[in-house]
Amino acid sequence: MARNGYRIFDSDTHVGPVMEALNAYLTDTERARLPAWDAKKKVNVHAGGYEGHTTYTIGERSYRRKLGMASAFTDKTSLAGAPNIRTSPLDISKPSAQVQIDPAVRIREMDIEGIDVNFILPSAWFGGFSSIDDAELEMGMYRAYHRWMSDYCGAYPDRLGGLICVSSRNVAGSIEEIRRWKNVRWPWGMLVYTAGGLPLDHPDLEPLWAEAQEQDLVVALHTFTAYPPYAPGGQDTWESRFLQTSGAHPWCGQRNIAALIGAGVMERYPRLRVGTLEAGHGWLPSWLLRLDEFHKTMRVALSDDAKRKPSEYALSGRYFQSIDIFEGEKMTNAVCDMLGDHVLMFGSDYPHGESYYPESVNLVMKWNMPEERKRKLFWDNAVKFYARSGHRT
Repeated sequence: MARNGYRIFDSDTHVGPVMEALNAYLTDTERARLPAWDAKKKVNVHAGGYEGHTTYTIGERSYRRKLGMASAFTDKTSLAGAPNIRTSPLDISKPSAQVQIDPAVRIREMDIEGIDVNFILPSAWFGGFSSIDDAELEMGMYRAYHRWMSDYCGAYPDRLGGLICVSSRNVAGSIEEIRRWKNVRWPWGMLVYTAGGLPLDHPDLEPLWAEAQEQDLVVALHTFTAYPPYAPGGQDTWESRFLQTSGAHPWCGQRNIAALIGAGVMERYPRLRVGTLEAGHGWLPSWLLRLDEFHKTMRVALSDDAKRKPSEYALSGRYFQSIDIFEGEKMTNAVCDMLGDHVLMFGSDYPHGESYYPESVNLVMKWNMPEERKRKLFWDNAVKFYARSGHRT
């Protein structure tokens, strides 16, 4: 498939996972541990793309103050059912809830948009299991997700891929799980769920970076606003979802890449690829300038392994970042003009309410930019990042 001569690789999409899909992939022991969390079980009624499906609200934070009010609402039905108060930017149509269950529905909607390939991450609520006391159930949920994803992506192996969820509380078990799937095609990356506020640069996680490099898995850095592992700023945004969502995604992306580069991770693992997803992209040039300055003037605060300027690591061909479509043509061109055409990737956030489905591709297709730049944005950069997908430029 090609839209106006371009192949389209969507670098940031999501899928439930909803319990109706996962239940069959849990062991009897894992399933028996779930009733302890029945009070957090939620059957979604008005949650775009999840209608009729069950998730959990473990660790969910709410932001219920309308700006200009003296105090926050206490009734969760107030403020349009906070915290999920964002509406779709396009009032055209919305993805089917069945994409959470049926990969054929997803493929049909990809075809509507003209998208060839999806990289898929679990949605925010799934991170709640990183905050529970039962670390074995957390790993059990991740293992079940992987088994389900193997079938979900395996139905369309040329078009769908995902990632391995790993737990900071069980690094050895997480590495065992990575190796379990090392000879199959669908895992293209790794997402680390950190527990208890553990820094992403903590030395306990070092074996995960080594294993990601060994298995050619990308390190996907993604922000999940209202669920664990929480985005920064969750406690100091004055109970405002507007302030939290506006600030959390870019700040989380900024924090994550600064921590990994400053800890020397990209120096120690010269084949490791790292990418920031769903955090915007307009901030990246400014952030790299700041990091370079403080790399020079605050060396004592960084690992001795962070030998080069942060911008050198970020622009080395091993760092990639998905765009936010709303930042638009001018901003995207400006970032490419400053950093080069080899960093940014098309991403839609499908099937969430933030996406512009079914117009995501059409909107970006209209942007006035050089053909080669657009080709890299739509396809080439994601193919290089998710090299394990098997696609070629």
